[in-house]
This record gives sequence, C-alpha cells and structure tokens, in this order.
Amino acid sequence: MTIKRPPSNESPGDQSSQTPSGKKVPMAMSMMVDSMVRMIQKGSNNLEDLDSKESLNSKNGD
Repeated sequence: MTIKRPPSNESPGDQSSQTPSGKKVPMAMSMMVDSMVRMIQKGSNNLEDLDSKESLNSKNGD
C-alpha cells in the first residue's frame, strides 16, 4: 500500500500532513508513524507464523 502525498514547494521543515481527525502534524512525524505501524504489523504477522509452526511441530512430535 503506497501512500501518495501531493508535491509541495514548501521547505522540508514547513511541510505538514493532515491526520484523519483533521489535525496538522509535521510530514516527518507522519512518515515516522507510518513506518512504525508497518514494522509492528510485519512483526505481528511473523509472530503468528512462528506460533503456527510451533503448534505444528508439537502435534508432529518434533
């Protein structure tokens, strides 16, 4: 899922993004939060995979 942001002529320190609630936050903060959410989701998926593999191993007597 790619997030498309409109181009801006503002300097990087002055760029901001609007949250779903309508609050404006610095673009860097928005990008950092997006990145952290993706890492957490990826980690959760990996944890579920490990749990399913462990349950299969215990059923097979490994």
